Amino acid sequence: MSFFRALALAFAASIIAGCSADERTEVTGTVTLKGTPLKNGTISFEPLDGQKTRATAVIAGGAFGVPRESGLVPGKYLVRVSAGDGKTAVNPVNPDNPPGPGGGTNIISKELVPADWNVNSKQERTVSKEGPNRFEIVIP
Repeated sequence: MSFFRALALAFAASIIAGCSADERTEVTGTVTLKGTPLKNGTISFEPLDGQKTRATAVIAGGAFGVPRESGLVPGKYLVRVSAGDGKTAVNPVNPDNPPGPGGGTNIISKELVPADWNVNSKQERTVSKEGPNRFEIVIP
């Protein structure tokens, strides 16, 4: 009898695991900054409806993608975009001071994306079960 109970539990667990994987959706899109495709950066989706998924994707040539296997379940997400210029050394504590002690050359790049799309973002997107979940992110 315990063999059948264990088999039933394993079957139920596989169905539950399968359902959560089936809920994930691919998320793709483009990002433009001041009318130009964002060359390099990252975009993150942080859950706002208690979902158990979040994602960060690389932006290359203005495009990004999160494959279904690591995708997002339906719901609202906070969107944050980040892109450094890759050359301007900045002081992360006080941008008005030289970078590092004595004006070192640490490259903590100057952020190109405005704060309202980054650290102070209130930008939201809704991922739907039906899809397609393609987002055109236009940053002025």
